[in-house]
Amino acid sequence: MKKTILSLIIGSATLGLASCSDDYLNVSPESDLSTSTVFSNMDLLNGAVNGLSQIMSEQYSSSGFGRQGYNGEATITLWYGAYGGGDAQYSNATSYLDVVNRTFHLSASLGATYYPWYYYYMLIANSNAIMANIDGVPGSEQERDFYKAQTLTYRAYAYSQLAQLYCKRWCDSNNGSSRGLPIRLDQSTGDFPCSSLADVYKQVYSDLDEALDLFESSGMKRGSDNWRTDASVAHAVYTRAALAREDWSAAADHAAKARVGYTLMGIDNYGSGFNTCNSEWIWSTYTSSTENLGVYGFFAYIGSNTSSSKGYKYIGTISKDLYEQIPLDDSRRWIFMAPKDGESGWSLKDSGKATSGDFYDRVKVEYADYIDSKSTVIYPYMSVKFRTITDRSIGCVPIMRAAEMYYSEAEALWHLGGQETRIRSLLEEVVKPYQPNYTCNLSGQALLDEVKLYRRFDLWGEGRSWFDMKRWKESLVRKTWAEGGNWHPQFTGSGSTGGCYGPEDRNGWTICIPERETNYNRLITNNVEPDNWTAGTTE
Repeated sequence: MKKTILSLIIGSATLGLASCSDDYLNVSPESDLSTSTVFSNMDLLNGAVNGLSQIMSEQYSSSGFGRQGYNGEATITLWYGAYGGGDAQYSNATSYLDVVNRTFHLSASLGATYYPWYYYYMLIANSNAIMANIDGVPGSEQERDFYKAQTLTYRAYAYSQLAQLYCKRWCDSNNGSSRGLPIRLDQSTGDFPCSSLADVYKQVYSDLDEALDLFESSGMKRGSDNWRTDASVAHAVYTRAALAREDWSAAADHAAKARVGYTLMGIDNYGSGFNTCNSEWIWSTYTSSTENLGVYGFFAYIGSNTSSSKGYKYIGTISKDLYEQIPLDDSRRWIFMAPKDGESGWSLKDSGKATSGDFYDRVKVEYADYIDSKSTVIYPYMSVKFRTITDRSIGCVPIMRAAEMYYSEAEALWHLGGQETRIRSLLEEVVKPYQPNYTCNLSGQALLDEVKLYRRFDLWGEGRSWFDMKRWKESLVRKTWAEGGNWHPQFTGSGSTGGCYGPEDRNGWTICIPERETNYNRLITNNVEPDNWTAGTTE
């Protein structure tokens, strides 16, 4: 990170960094436009800020990370959040065992370890470049405030994600005194120590507070550019950060504010492929037919109708255990290909691959419009929630939806106490569009469990599973067919490579700092946090 990761590279009036390679830390920066040119007027500044969203949907070289498919934020959503958790299975794709079972947490040299570090610090570095130059851009103060607010929101999001990936849970951090991250806020490239986790969240809050003030003072809106940030995104980022920090009052407050102006999807939108922004989406990544990521794209791996072999051979399936807890009258159940009583024909030795039989024949007819009819391999409980618009992977990927904010507010209010009537009301409001007769009369722990259950089901495949399970300090339990589940045996089991583990395993669900940081930053010498780590000292 010390060199190229913090070097500004300008191209097509957007900010970006050199593509990743084995020696990317030593590559000299290239430039198509000088920094002074990019910050010479508001139109180019707008392009620079838009470049931050481009970083979030960019293709990254397979040579730098050991496998193809790295593509910005969607990679975090799919590999780290969804398939790394307990609710979405990458079917028979056992070559991805390290990612699915999270066995890389103590391996500082692996691509899976350093991709999030590389990607989010790229976003931070480019945000810092904008912040360092924005005050000198000629133009109206309102526009400057708007672009500064957007930039601060991107930076806050990057730091909050890094904290959840590379730092301890808040409840294990001794009130935030555990190791955090290097908090770079300028364009310096020298050695830099880690701050405490508390200081990381303090900076995230500070950026978001300033962003919200600036969004208000600017009076400007992002329009239809859902991939850009605005005040609702800032509130949503605040919500996630506050939940991770166990700051329940802030989480409840910002969750309620984040969803203002958004309306929940009906079943028609919910079942339309999750590839196009609608009235519920707060923030998403951008792709189009002219910016096709092909086999690197999100839908190439989870889109039920993709023509990519990475997808049609291993379409994602929902955990049988989760699916069976959802009432039969919930209209969202149809997006999962669940076997009916009396049907047969799937394997009980793997993820359940089906090649013939009653179940196979029915699925091929009922779901013909949602799969690649010639190529898609059929698995029980496979999903058609995500579908590419055309080709292998074209479509926007949701980062945050209003529904998430309902569940987040409800969870936060439960921890605050004395709000069970409000929690039941929130839960009913977010569930009734799909389950009209739903009512909730639960209380106590059972009420919180209900919030968690519907959150898991509603947000299936959207990248929250692993992050939520980490902060909830839950064990990852995956069951094979023999055990009453539908997981491939290699994605289950205990031990160092198994897919079932407790909250203290896998380095406490914390990724070690990659060696590509410690090799070049002399103030961070330990990849794994040392015992009794103290902020401000060389490790």
